[in-house]
Amino acid sequence: MDITAVDRSAISGDTLLHRAAPSSKLVATTLLLAAVVSVNDPLVAAGLTLSLTGAAAAVRLPVRQMLTLALYPAVFALVFAFAAAANVPLGALVVLKAVTAALAVVTLMFSTPYPQVFAPIQRVTPRVVGDALLMTYRSLFILADKFSDLSRAIRLRAGLSKRQPVRAAAATVRAMGGLLLYSLDLSQREYDILYLRGYEGGFRVATRRSADRSADMAALAYSAVLLGVVAAFRWIPGLAGYAWLVTLAGAVDLATGALIGRRRR
Repeated sequence: MDITAVDRSAISGDTLLHRAAPSSKLVATTLLLAAVVSVNDPLVAAGLTLSLTGAAAAVRLPVRQMLTLALYPAVFALVFAFAAAANVPLGALVVLKAVTAALAVVTLMFSTPYPQVFAPIQRVTPRVVGDALLMTYRSLFILADKFSDLSRAIRLRAGLSKRQPVRAAAATVRAMGGLLLYSLDLSQREYDILYLRGYEGGFRVATRRSADRSADMAALAYSAVLLGVVAAFRWIPGLAGYAWLVTLAGAVDLATGALIGRRRR
């Protein structure tokens, strides 16, 4: 997993979503998460996942890297579903919800620099909470770089080899231990720097405005439509037998998005 790809895409990308205002993308992500929470049919949930993947492909976001990150929660959801779900459809619903929610958040992070993601959040949360979220997210990238350097150093010294799994596992554990010590040192160093510079609670991050109003409207309208579809299938009993149509529509969205994304290259 290359977590730094998130930062590269967010800063260097030039898609339709990159031109939308961060606040609009946060609202759109909230609507998508509301849809994920509300969905109660695995076929509708599958349609959401396919449609969202197709939308990401259509605007030329790095879909493969996004799916790699979005599939991580599926492992934990699968364990929970195996232990608690009463039947296979309910287990599938649990896994699809986890993947779709992760994909919605990953889409936001791949299209928005992290200071811009947390700037609107800092306005509605206590300043210390917003600052802690910002610093924690920033530290993830620092630790990812550090772990990459440690892995490269071990590999150059022949410490990681597929033919010697026990030795490779031991070297990885030692690297993780070193990373833990480095993270503690990093935490203390950042605290000292903030203290010396007179931190009094509250980073000032200027909120970026929209570069294309149509991008804002498209993101909000798309999310609202998905939420409306989920609400209709949840609260209108007559639609219960037609959930497969949502899956079919999601598959069409995925195929169309892949074609549009390929043509734009």
